[in-house]
Amino acid sequence: MKKEKRLCFIQPCLTNILKTIKIPKGKTCQPTFQLPRAEKLFFSGCSTTQSYKLTFCGVCTDKRCCVPNKSKMITLHFECPNEGFFKWKMMWITSCVCQRICSDPGDIFSELRML
Repeated sequence: MKKEKRLCFIQPCLTNILKTIKIPKGKTCQPTFQLPRAEKLFFSGCSTTQSYKLTFCGVCTDKRCCVPNKSKMITLHFECPNEGFFKWKMMWITSCVCQRICSDPGDIFSELRML
């Protein structure tokens, strides 16, 4: 058995995510969305050597939780000012799903529990 650490980026830290995500007319949920352009990612003062157009979990307006459904692991290459390079694994979300069983509807982290 092997223990690993990985980066996870489920939803960007926007003040009002509902204005960013376009929910189709007649629907109550937009499970996944992408930002309009690729961006570099930052971790501990270092940035990725290339830009990425990430897929994020969206929102539901009907008290369901939107959580990752499918993901894969990718390796990101980071460059640090005056300190060189390093690699780190990241969970790359490929799809999300809106579900009714939620501990705290509207909170994307409600399903994460301390073990």
